[in-house]
Amino acid sequence: MSQTSSSPYREFKEKLRTFAQGQHGIRNPFVIAAVDPAVEHRVADRLATWSDGRKEAPEIPDNVTVQPIWLDELLPRTDVYKLLVDLGEPLAELEGDTSPGERIEETMQDRLAEELVQQMIEHELSEAQLETQSHVVLLLNLGSLYPFTRASELLDELDRRNVKSTIGIPFPGDVVGGKLSFFGGESRHYYPAHQIDGQIQGVHLQ
Repeated sequence: MSQTSSSPYREFKEKLRTFAQGQHGIRNPFVIAAVDPAVEHRVADRLATWSDGRKEAPEIPDNVTVQPIWLDELLPRTDVYKLLVDLGEPLAELEGDTSPGERIEETMQDRLAEELVQQMIEHELSEAQLETQSHVVLLLNLGSLYPFTRASELLDELDRRNVKSTIGIPFPGDVVGGKLSFFGGESRHYYPAHQIDGQIQGVHLQ
């Protein structure tokens, strides 16, 4: 199958380009698309290729910049990750009904999205990029962070921090009844993001 206007992969990139060129009447220029988990890393690699302006349609306009950020590479740089690595054995020794794994998951879920966005703001994006809609940020390999954070939590934190860049998140999951389901979990609307209809599959990458 060739990429056409009906391909959710193509539509994801088209919507990012449209937002980056200044589409008005939206709360935030955030775009989210469901991806077959089996091809998430392939999609991320293809999007990284597109960000370089190589061999991928649609063409990126001269006044638009696209930057991939690999979430799995940011994870080890967060304080909460470093803390939990240090506390691995002490957590296992704590008494109570909550298992060490559950304690780690709860702590990561409480803090990870906030710290990931903090890392982006402090180390990945300039002040000018944070303030301009023409700079597209692709948040890639979200599935590597499951179950510690979800797309909705990242978007909420980006919204709270008033990030004005155009944000794109391909996430492993599906669309269920018009709502997005992360790794087959509970489906929900991802407001304030624009949702791409359908699921990006391997056939869309040919």
